[in-house]
Amino acid sequence: MKGSTLRKTVTLYGYPTSPFVQKVACYLYYKQLDFEFVGVSPLDPEKTIGFTKGRTVPVLKIGDEWRRDSSKLGVWLDALYPEMPLRGLDAAELAEITKIDDWASEQFIPGMIFRTAVDGEMNEAFRKRAWRLADIVSASSRLPEPVKKMWPDLLVQAPFIVAMVEQLDRTEALPDMQQRLFGELIGHIGGGPYLGGLESPSLADFAIYAPLIFAHQLGLDTSGAVLAHPIVGPWLCRVASHLPNNPWCVGEDLIVKDKPSS
Repeated sequence: MKGSTLRKTVTLYGYPTSPFVQKVACYLYYKQLDFEFVGVSPLDPEKTIGFTKGRTVPVLKIGDEWRRDSSKLGVWLDALYPEMPLRGLDAAELAEITKIDDWASEQFIPGMIFRTAVDGEMNEAFRKRAWRLADIVSASSRLPEPVKKMWPDLLVQAPFIVAMVEQLDRTEALPDMQQRLFGELIGHIGGGPYLGGLESPSLADFAIYAPLIFAHQLGLDTSGAVLAHPIVGPWLCRVASHLPNNPWCVGEDLIVKDKPSS
């Protein structure tokens, strides 16, 4: 977490397993801003983010000001720290980044990540991933052992996850949806080097990089299929080159694989 020329204290509040929290952490590392991460308990969020009068994460506090919503936080950070912009260099780039980022938030993350919990099979592999997620959450905000054991069932019923999945067209079979979304990701990469054919990574790149590589590095996805893809794999390596090995707000003991590299 490198220092900034501006000395305001920067604090990120959230669950380390949230793709939207992970996205904001990537912003901060990309902009080389020194920050503190505070883990929020999903059982008692008011304990740490009660000052917001809400329960949703991520919450970013800079000095005495705070805001939330991962995409809007990118706007705020660019206004305060314009170096290494997250939203492109002109109006045309901003429009393309916004379009892809909206797709990531409304389609890719709910369809590829959250729908697996709600509509996927409650098998042993799912339970093991869910217990691993519980261990990761508990490392930053201690969960009681009975709650950790119940984590697979709690994920399926989590209000935020369910609400995002319900916005999808669930008449499309889950495997078909995920295949389609992966194909759309390939289309957004196009000729690269970054999403939308841009020359520098944007908040849209971090929105998709975060859940894919978090799963890889934390041992949630052991297949390696995404990294082996001839288009997606090199794009992930290019994004990774702008970030440290561990941008995930977790201890080094939880990292089981290094970030991708070319």
